[in-house]
Amino acid sequence: ELLSTSDGRFTLEDRHSHLASMCGVQIDMGPCAVVQHAGIRVLLTSRKTPPFDLGQLRSQGIMPEELSVIGVKAAVAHRQAYDPITKHSHTVNTLGPCTSDLRTLPYEQIRRPVFPLDRP
Repeated sequence: ELLSTSDGRFTLEDRHSHLASMCGVQIDMGPCAVVQHAGIRVLLTSRKTPPFDLGQLRSQGIMPEELSVIGVKAAVAHRQAYDPITKHSHTVNTLGPCTSDLRTLPYEQIRRPVFPLDRP
């Protein structure tokens, strides 16, 4: 089901974020759509846009604080935005050019302990 469409432009809520330093505070995701199936909402963007700011979702009518589960395709930088509104965070190690589980990489010269390799 198509819930909404937009031009995909929004202003970053966190003007000091990593995304702001890369792209400025005015972001253009290209034409976007929000679709839903079986209770799962998905934001589809025309341009690759890192999920580093909650304004990305809010600009499309998705209120992240009201959701029970949010899936974010990102490694680390999304945490600045999402950690304040989450109770738990889980990393999923999917196929690709780099693992999400840094503990599996063959480090040769590294001081220990070091986060996140040596988590408590």
